[in-house]
Amino acid sequence: MEHNFFPLFIDLNEKRCLVIGAGNIACRKIKTLLKYGAKVEVITKYVAEDEILGLQDVKISTRDFIEEDLKNVFLVVAATSNSDFNKYIYEICNEKNILVNNMTSKVEMNARFAAIYESEMVQVAVSSKGYPKKSLEIRDSIKKLLEKNKHQHET
Repeated sequence: MEHNFFPLFIDLNEKRCLVIGAGNIACRKIKTLLKYGAKVEVITKYVAEDEILGLQDVKISTRDFIEEDLKNVFLVVAATSNSDFNKYIYEICNEKNILVNNMTSKVEMNARFAAIYESEMVQVAVSSKGYPKKSLEIRDSIKKLLEKNKHQHET
């Protein structure tokens, strides 16, 4: 079933966010969460992306995920390479009313990350309904337009 997502900006400062998996995509999501002040914990059988080990203020547990890990969690990112396991995480989180982003599905999630552009005056987030490359294209077009307008107003 396709979800109809409501666009919303959320303050993640000091919110407990759990990332399950530790590959390249997980690394990008962890960096985004940290940028917005989240308290990030990673649970993974092994760290596939070494860069994660160097990130400040990230708690890493190298073990299997258990349902108890969801206690007091605000947002979960299911970022394993196993789509069935990510779906399982989604189902548990959705049942518990925990926000969850599933990296291996366009529909088995209740929260979606957006492509973000920020300046001093604006923050723009673009979602293309599960097609991240399209979101990035649109974000970059908006960025160019806004920067062009800014330079025109300065001259």
